[in-house]
Amino acid sequence: MWRLRKSVKKRIVFCIVCVVAQVLGLVLCGTTVKHVLSKKYKAVLEEKNKAMEAAERFVYVTGTEVKAGECFSEQNVERKYMLCEQNPDFLVTDAIGLIACADLPAGVILNTALCCQQNFEETERECVFREIAYVENFSDADTVDVRIRYANGENYCVIAKKKLKKNEGEEICRFHLTEEEQLLISSACYDTEIYEGATLYLVGYREARLQEDTVSRYVPSIQVLTQLRDRNEIYRERFARCCEQRNALEERLLLQKEQQRNGVW
Repeated sequence: MWRLRKSVKKRIVFCIVCVVAQVLGLVLCGTTVKHVLSKKYKAVLEEKNKAMEAAERFVYVTGTEVKAGECFSEQNVERKYMLCEQNPDFLVTDAIGLIACADLPAGVILNTALCCQQNFEETERECVFREIAYVENFSDADTVDVRIRYANGENYCVIAKKKLKKNEGEEICRFHLTEEEQLLISSACYDTEIYEGATLYLVGYREARLQEDTVSRYVPSIQVLTQLRDRNEIYRERFARCCEQRNALEERLLLQKEQQRNGVW
């Protein structure tokens, strides 16, 4: 009996020693692996941590959908502190008051390629018009040209590449126009009243950022030409030629009206 008990004790001790040895082996192995991995990836982790710290900055993020031509304000953009890997030199430092260059969904970080500065000229004013046709075919902030079409088929650009402002469902359109542009469109409105069949209408751009401005070939009335001559050196230099072109246009329009009256047109 004593021998049997002694043998059992030895076996128990042996099992305990084996278990302790295995535990120590696992602990030692785990420590060794951890040390190796830590040493191996320490540089990588430090680099990642530095990159994350360097990416922490204040940025402007769109809080709602912003349409091209819309002004950034506290209502549609937010200033947030977040991780951003974009080059800080190209990030917007102050978005309030800038203009969106494209349609932007909510959650977009603003960079300089998505914004532009809107510089108003001293004579620029917001003007409202009811005389312009096809306004309902365009949306607010669309880039458009205002053109005039006469009854004899002649067609000219009056003002080019302007941002349309309108309320949904209304046929009234608004533009920011300089004094010179106001005079041109005033003359064009006069033409639509004097010459039957003359129409002011809008045409849009497919991609305004990639397309050049249309060249305005419209020649206003002599009265407006006189006003422009007194304001602009360019019109002073070509005043006589513009007057000749305007007189020739009016003669063609009168001829077309006479032919229409006689049943020729």
